[in-house]
Amino acid sequence: MTDPTPTTEPIRKEVVVDVDPDRAFEIFTADMTSWWPSAHHIGSAPIETIVVEPHAGGRWYTRHQDGTETATGSVSAWDPPTRLVLTWQVGADWRYHSDLVTTVELRFLEAGPGRTRVLLEHRDLDAFGADAATMRTTFDSPDAWLATLAAYRAVIAAGATSGRAR
Repeated sequence: MTDPTPTTEPIRKEVVVDVDPDRAFEIFTADMTSWWPSAHHIGSAPIETIVVEPHAGGRWYTRHQDGTETATGSVSAWDPPTRLVLTWQVGADWRYHSDLVTTVELRFLEAGPGRTRVLLEHRDLDAFGADAATMRTTFDSPDAWLATLAAYRAVIAAGATSGRAR
């Protein structure tokens, strides 16, 4: 019998942004293209748009400038403006795998008037099998989730969202 206790510690990161939770959630989900690092994709062409379909069961995918689409995962929970749960189904080979499911949960907590603390937890990393430790190191590196959340914060601070989120 397999021990169901996870052995690979989740990745936990957080950032505080200067918008209320409604707007923070909206920018995170409906305007991901404006802040997601452009080099962080698995397609063969540059990113045109990143889509998080706004409902549980929705897709999380990237449409590329050459018209192709690449899947990242799906929406497991859609609870605006406080919680979003996504699956991450990109393997250690940086390709989508329908049978690989790790979880990215985000919480958007009020941190004072017009401020939101965004907590990210990437868990279920044991799903990577023999690559779990390597993937944990990758996701915990400064240029992974930390840089992604820093880009999100920077776009909000600059007021540089695309406007799609309105």
